[in-house]
Amino acid sequence: MSSLPSITVIIKTLNEQDGIAATIKSVQRQLENYQYHVIVADSLSNDDTQKIALENGAKVVTLINANDRCCGVGHQLGYLYSEGDYLLLLDGDMRLQDGFIDAAIAFLETEPSYAGVAGTVEMDEATSYEFKSRQQRHHKIYPIGDCSHLAGGGVYRASAVNDIGYLTHRTLHAYEEAELGMRLQCAGYKLRRLDTPFFHHTSYDMPTLMLLRYRWKRGYLFASGELLKSAFGKAYFRQAVSVVRNELIFACYLAWLILVLLVGNGSVLVISLLPLMLFFAMKVFKNRSIKDGALSVVNLTVFSAGLVNGLLSPIKDPNQAPQHKVLEREAS
Repeated sequence: MSSLPSITVIIKTLNEQDGIAATIKSVQRQLENYQYHVIVADSLSNDDTQKIALENGAKVVTLINANDRCCGVGHQLGYLYSEGDYLLLLDGDMRLQDGFIDAAIAFLETEPSYAGVAGTVEMDEATSYEFKSRQQRHHKIYPIGDCSHLAGGGVYRASAVNDIGYLTHRTLHAYEEAELGMRLQCAGYKLRRLDTPFFHHTSYDMPTLMLLRYRWKRGYLFASGELLKSAFGKAYFRQAVSVVRNELIFACYLAWLILVLLVGNGSVLVISLLPLMLFFAMKVFKNRSIKDGALSVVNLTVFSAGLVNGLLSPIKDPNQAPQHKVLEREAS
């Protein structure tokens, strides 16, 4: 066992009491032959997530201030207490697939130019338009081979993360893996998605409009603007623009429509609405559904509004640790 590399598993959670035990156990089954420890980085859950994680042998590091909650803060919180050769990043609703760890470590041990690897992702049936759209773009979100970032987590070389200063940006409500990938590539590292099963993911079961409201309230929809603002002036700013180009283009288009409406030029307004009508028609044709066509317009509109909100939001110093504490299991 001593000759094998050591691994820190970081599982970010927020109210994951229904699945966190299964997530931890799926990891423990595959790491029996490795030196490892499991850190549950919790964003101040108000259910039994922390208690269950402790009972299943994990160290729990939790935020103190609920205002610090976001996707980017979780794995960074766990990184503060990480040790060893590799970092395995997961969410509390994931199940690690058998054989992935061995394949990932074998690749990284023989390919020192790579900072991280992931694998293929299995998703359940989606009910909301957003997750249906993700399923349609599955091959683009999780491309096999060398890639710009590892959506959904993966195994990272700890020394590579140490080289770039921090793991994930504590401001970002999403796109934290994309931002991590940009910084690693700027430092000269590569990333790869192996053709090996990585995890099973459970999607939200909320209707589309309810999910949009939920994500707006949680700040998730502000992430595109936060990413642009955090990357401004950095070497990877153009990459950040590319990641959020759809929301950015649509936000500019909506701003133009609002300007035309304020000016009150009817003929210009009709011409300006043509791209929106074409977009709607394309989505109706692709999905064979007028409802999905309408939801695609609503979805992109709300995401674009979120981009603007994110641009107006403050950016926290990613190298400064959020207020937090470490929880210990009570002695029986």
